[in-house]
Amino acid sequence: MVSTKLGKAKVDITPPFAIPLAGYASRKMACTGTSSRLSLRVWLFVQEDDSGRLCQKLLVQGDIIWWGSERMEELCKKLKARWGIERSDMLFHASHTHGGPQTSNQFSPLLGQFRSEYVDFLEIKVEEAVAKAQMNLEPVTIELGIGTCEGISINRRLQSNGVTVMAPNPDGVNDPTVTVIRFMSADLRIIGILFHFTCHPTTTDANLITSDYCGMAMEALDKVLGDGVSCFLQGFCGDIRPALYKDNKFYSGDHYDVVRNGEVLAETVLNILEQPMETLKPAKLVSWTKQVELHFKHILKDDELMPHEDDDELTAGWKQQILAKPAQLRQSVPLHMQLVQIAEKLAFLAIDGEIVVEYGLWAKSLSNGTVLPVGYSNGMLGYIPTAQQILEGGYESKDSTMVFGYSSSFALEVESVIRRGIEELIDQMQHNERSEQLG
Repeated sequence: MVSTKLGKAKVDITPPFAIPLAGYASRKMACTGTSSRLSLRVWLFVQEDDSGRLCQKLLVQGDIIWWGSERMEELCKKLKARWGIERSDMLFHASHTHGGPQTSNQFSPLLGQFRSEYVDFLEIKVEEAVAKAQMNLEPVTIELGIGTCEGISINRRLQSNGVTVMAPNPDGVNDPTVTVIRFMSADLRIIGILFHFTCHPTTTDANLITSDYCGMAMEALDKVLGDGVSCFLQGFCGDIRPALYKDNKFYSGDHYDVVRNGEVLAETVLNILEQPMETLKPAKLVSWTKQVELHFKHILKDDELMPHEDDDELTAGWKQQILAKPAQLRQSVPLHMQLVQIAEKLAFLAIDGEIVVEYGLWAKSLSNGTVLPVGYSNGMLGYIPTAQQILEGGYESKDSTMVFGYSSSFALEVESVIRRGIEELIDQMQHNERSEQLG
């Protein structure tokens, strides 16, 4: 029988110097303090086959807005050289908190001023955490439980007078499901828990470092279960945000709201842990990857990039960004998908974009609930909308394009391309499971 070992580590990645934060154009200056500290959590899964060969899967989760695509290749090379882990076996995941530094230099400065010294610091911490995780490997069994956390998340796309606006939409698509994966030792100690939920960590726009509700939930759980035991996984939350609104308008909360939402989510997780959980059968650790091309609706011409007196700050910056990087004048961009299987009935679908919840719900349905969608993974492309959202307009499909340096909105065909890619990955996993059962 296949046996899986798990090693974990948690390290502090709070910036050791004053730095601007990412995620809100309104914040121009360096942060004014720390509301809650940022952490990095590493989970290393290891199996050994009959010949003594190791199979390793690495999950690196950080309280950051995203992982910069331009840094992934070199970081993965370092980790492979030191520990022999293949690139396809590494999953870098971000909670997407808007209370941490900018970690990519590919986007508009309005999203946050990039400081390479912080990312250098962050990558050193990754190596430190992997080394620690290697030191505490032990066999685990894996259990699964599911519940719901109502009331702290809401769809943020609303049709108003024929226009799509960012406003609370209680009737819009949402995913309040909380999935909890518990890892137990041979002597029935809780080694770790992964918990999956879907909601933008945009509870507050205060100019303070914060891990937002995700970090608060982990800290609350760690107080009960042990430091570093818990780890949050963010779903496809591109169009889902905290349900803080009054008179049909969103408002920015404060540290109290961050703590409250985190505690509500943590309580849901603890309630799930108290219920009977399903023991998952061990399976070989397997990864599949796929790249698909997402085409733009329109390819810019040189005259469209000429400065104009009516250009606002975003438009002017967008034109400068593309002119400075002509390679961004492209017909399409690659979207990277990764499917990592940890046990029977458990795999993670990682995508390097701000992908909307509709795709996550579809992946869950297609896989009979065995695949958990995790966005903000292995880099960052930008928002990934559905075809209907492209037709409707709004922030996710139109207004954000300049922020992420897109040539234009995406073509309608991107939805079918993405769905086909996800389906092919899940088909590969299911075929592999059938082969293992027959074998």
